[in-house]
Amino acid sequence: MKPLEKLTKAQFASFCLMSFCSGVMIGVGGTAFLLSCNLYATWGKLIGSMMFSLGILAIVMFEMKLFTGLISDMPEMGAKNWWRLPVCFFWNMVGVLFTAVLVRYSTLADKVVPQAEFMNEKLHANLWHVKALCSSILCGFLITLSIGAVNYAPRKGLSTTVGVMFPIIVFAFCGFDHSVANTLYFAFIGFSWKSVAYLLICVLGNILGGVVLPILSLFRTWSNRAKAKDDQTNE
Repeated sequence: MKPLEKLTKAQFASFCLMSFCSGVMIGVGGTAFLLSCNLYATWGKLIGSMMFSLGILAIVMFEMKLFTGLISDMPEMGAKNWWRLPVCFFWNMVGVLFTAVLVRYSTLADKVVPQAEFMNEKLHANLWHVKALCSSILCGFLITLSIGAVNYAPRKGLSTTVGVMFPIIVFAFCGFDHSVANTLYFAFIGFSWKSVAYLLICVLGNILGGVVLPILSLFRTWSNRAKAKDDQTNE
């Protein structure tokens, strides 16, 4: 990706549009999750987690831009390209909020909107800020694992689809905090200063968790090169 100043207007517009579409898919996935929890009681969370993962699969298949997915590129993209993260997050949120409006005025509203009340429970829990940080770190780690499956699963002879979906199912089922998805839930229950703070903490946690595997991968590459150089020197 070229630095911001070298992008054409069409390229920048395409990036924003793909980020918006990604937000819509997260909104649709989050809506399916809430609806499933309403309809299927005990099994609803597991079924909803599987439905939510389809949103991420669509994002990967059509190469949409998701904030938590771009985080995995941070160590290699260079500081000049870090502008992509806030721009992507903004348009992800616009897409999610657009979906929230559509859902609120659809026939699903009575079943979906009340289910988002669990976010209020998180906001009023003891040490909610610490819990939000830890939860979002775990989410960021699993998102990177999911995105990485696109490249690594075929090398191991594994299904890319399963590799992408399974970490998402785990994070959704465990209730780990995804900063973009949480925007949908807060849109249903209402925003406050505490919910905004919660989202900002989730953004930080998603970043911290999301860069772990890429940094480890870079370190492994560096150590392998160093070993190869030492072997050549010894020869």
